[in-house]
Amino acid sequence: MKTKFLLGIFLMALGLWLAAPLPAQDLGPQFRKIKDGIFLYKGKGTESNSTIILTQDGVVLIDSGNNPTDSVAVMQAIKRLTDKPIRFLIDTEPHTDHTTGHFVFSPPAIVIAAAGAGESMRQAYNPERMKKMMDEPGEIGAASKGYRLITPHVEYNEKMTLTSGERTFQLFYLKNVHSEADTAIWLPNEKVLFVAASVGVKRFNNLRPFVSIPDTLAAIKMMRALGPEVVIPGHGDPGSVEILDNMERYYNLLVERVRQMAQQGKSLDEIKKELKIAGTEDWEGKDRFPNNIEAAYRAVKGK
Repeated sequence: MKTKFLLGIFLMALGLWLAAPLPAQDLGPQFRKIKDGIFLYKGKGTESNSTIILTQDGVVLIDSGNNPTDSVAVMQAIKRLTDKPIRFLIDTEPHTDHTTGHFVFSPPAIVIAAAGAGESMRQAYNPERMKKMMDEPGEIGAASKGYRLITPHVEYNEKMTLTSGERTFQLFYLKNVHSEADTAIWLPNEKVLFVAASVGVKRFNNLRPFVSIPDTLAAIKMMRALGPEVVIPGHGDPGSVEILDNMERYYNLLVERVRQMAQQGKSLDEIKKELKIAGTEDWEGKDRFPNNIEAAYRAVKGK
């Protein structure tokens, strides 16, 4: 009788242990637990992030990783966390460092993105790049086997609300902040905000010719007003709303300094040679600072 009782206690404890959430550190060194059921795969260095969100109905994934090896690592983690299917994959942007690994998860995942994302992905698709990746020896080649271009199944305009199980996801189109189709993702109950690559963490963003600093500042203001507790950028470490505050200060200072120098009669080339912004000495992507100045110059000139 005593043996059966002890065996019952052991089996009950084993069941509780198996049902308990897996600690993030057991998933691998790149994983961080953000909140219950939310696990960030932090991209290596400044590479893109991917986030696993568990719901009662299945998994919602935010971006698919910087490359197929990251996607495979994320898939392995999902299999350790749950036996439920991957229901949705939400793109924060269409660029290849966020979307190449879609084939690892879809099907069954339904891919969702802002309008224009699919066209951007099709235009950027380079079959030679993918053939070269699949032919590489070792881990990257193995992870890339079976690659196929997976574009969004659903594209939304301006705003979209998605419900999966007990969680609600609010999607907001971010105009002219980084790519052709950027999305901020807000979990109102968890107060977790995904800000895409609209801002960086000690990182100069690549401000392409269509990117607008005034539009970026408007996006920052909108996202801050949501009241996030956790802010997860497309690249870099997660943090608080301070991530938004820091980038807002940088862009405001950049525009003001460029305006002052332009009013002094300096040309764009002269401004590029002379302008320094204190506090950015340790930022990544210094080669992008000139196009940041160009974006500020466009804002000053009203272009």
